Amino acid sequence: MNRKEIKKSARNNIKNKYFRNVIIVFICTCLLSSGFSYTTKDILSVETSNEQINLIINNTKITNSEIINQIIDKTKVSEKIEKQIENKFTNGVLSTFFNEITKSGSIIFGILNGINKLVFEGKVGIGAIIILGNIILFNFTLICIKTLEVGKKRYFLEQRKYKNTKIDKLLYTYKIKRNIHIAYILFFKSLYETLWMFTIVGGIIKHYEYMMIPYILAENPSITKHDAFKLSKKLTENNKWNLFKVDISMLGWTLLKSFTLNLSGIFYSDIYIETIYAEIYMDLRNKNYKGNEKLFIDNYLNISAPIDESYPIEKYNKKVREKISWIELDYNKSYSLKTYILFFFTFAFIGWCWEVFYHILGHGVFVNRGTQYGPWLPIYGWGGVLIISLLKRFRDNPFKLFIASFILCGIIEYSTAWYLETFVHLKYWDYTGFFLNIHGRVCLEGLLLFGIGGCGFVYILAPLLDDLYKKIKPKIKTILCITLIIIFSIDFVYSCINPNTGNGITEEFISEK
Repeated sequence: MNRKEIKKSARNNIKNKYFRNVIIVFICTCLLSSGFSYTTKDILSVETSNEQINLIINNTKITNSEIINQIIDKTKVSEKIEKQIENKFTNGVLSTFFNEITKSGSIIFGILNGINKLVFEGKVGIGAIIILGNIILFNFTLICIKTLEVGKKRYFLEQRKYKNTKIDKLLYTYKIKRNIHIAYILFFKSLYETLWMFTIVGGIIKHYEYMMIPYILAENPSITKHDAFKLSKKLTENNKWNLFKVDISMLGWTLLKSFTLNLSGIFYSDIYIETIYAEIYMDLRNKNYKGNEKLFIDNYLNISAPIDESYPIEKYNKKVREKISWIELDYNKSYSLKTYILFFFTFAFIGWCWEVFYHILGHGVFVNRGTQYGPWLPIYGWGGVLIISLLKRFRDNPFKLFIASFILCGIIEYSTAWYLETFVHLKYWDYTGFFLNIHGRVCLEGLLLFGIGGCGFVYILAPLLDDLYKKIKPKIKTILCITLIIIFSIDFVYSCINPNTGNGITEEFISEK
């Protein structure tokens, strides 16, 4: 291994898209240094009562007074935070999660605590939450974070030859949808290295033996675990000492990082190391290419290979996000006036059923929810019809349709609530205490459901209902529409004179005027 030539090539590669290289290495350093699991002190991240403190102390036999004091201090801080927020967000699913995340200071444990309160009424023990939380963190780190290491290797392998390699190459494993397979191999790599460390010398040897595995995965993401380990062993055979000497030669840069608060690493030495090992991998790969052609599947990485202007060619699934082509329904169709009328009453009826069911679920009592006496809630009907008619331009983009439905429904719900409170002096809904509410008239939780519901109306429900309505004879459809409009109009006029009120339906409201 000609280390001088390798380092010379590495230094030349650093200059290519320098700031892009800095960003790639900086992102990976920040994410990959987060680690896999939590220590004993991470118990502090979970909401802890006095009884739970005693349980933790007894079960884990903690004798360190410093840790116990930290747990107690954490409890006091949690109680203060709880008092600060308890009068602000008291209702709704999102409020529960927000409160728990705020109190625990941990997203994962906050969500688990929230589920515990909402679903299990707080009956799940703290030990189970800690175990489950660490399992989730471990898998998330392994599948979503550790696989970025392979994306980083892929970036530097391509960057040697293709000067316009993009930063999104960091997400290479996501694009080809091989995250779980790659995470599986990386897990065993870490496991074997850890077990070999108990033999001390064996740990150092195996560290260098497995060193090429991320590069092998970057070139061939579908390689089997057995072949990946076998190939890395072959590449590093008789080269472990050379690899060790490369690391020793970088000790000066490592010391400089300590004196410069890691600035020298961010802006030079970390990139230098990556470019060095990319060169080393390609050097070892080319020397061992014969006999391993089926495993080294990407010759376009080789400097001596001809440059393909269309490269990099992904050999697997190019699509990161597929459109909703799996839906065979024609969601882009146009609808007739009669269909819109039937849409209005169908959506209004669905909304009424939802509100009634939700109230029964929460209070165990049937209540005729809504501003009118019939089995319909006009706000749902108007919302559904306006989403289908006004947001047609967004139908080919589910995300834009979701955002547009979110905003449109928010305007409809807020303006309706304002009208009822101002002119009728009644509140038919009140989101006070819900997370991110505006004057109790709208809240984030409700608008998220409306956004999802709007997409459901457009892509699934509307096309299905239209196909169903077409089976109704035209004369019967006309009679049905006229009859529904007449009944609805009578109900509307009567409800304006005698609003539908009562326990579970409204609460009287006197405006500040």
